[in-house]
Parts: sequence; structure tokens; C-alpha cells
Amino acid sequence: MIYEFWDIRSNNILDAFASKADAIEAIRNAVNQDGELAVEFVMLLEDDPTSDAKTVLGIGSELLAYIRDAA
Repeated sequence: MIYEFWDIRSNNILDAFASKADAIEAIRNAVNQDGELAVEFVMLLEDDPTSDAKTVLGIGSELLAYIRDAA
């Protein structure tokens, strides 16, 4: 799996991670440093290249809730 952060305004990829834990850590660090508005226009996708499937894990406030619930 690949975990990708996308800017939903520009439809550009911001970053990609090989593990969900690394992606969650990166977004938590951004929120801790810049506040919750840091993810206002950010979407986290789980990309499975073996099946060519992408799953939205969270966008904006949903993403905040997702990283809070992730242990």
C-alpha cells in the first residue's frame, strides 16, 4: 500500500508514504506545528497498486478525526 496526501484545491499530490503509520505521524506533526487548518484542504488516500484501487481515508476535518482515532 501507498499512502498519499493530496491538496484538494489544486488536485496535486503533496507527499506519499510506504506505511500508514508514517503518513499519520507526518500529518500529526503538521497539525501540532501549524494547527488544524493545516489539513483543511488535504485528503489522505490509501493506494493499492496491485488492484489499482484507491480509498479515501479522510479529508479536512474527517482527516483530523481519522488521525485522532488511529492508535
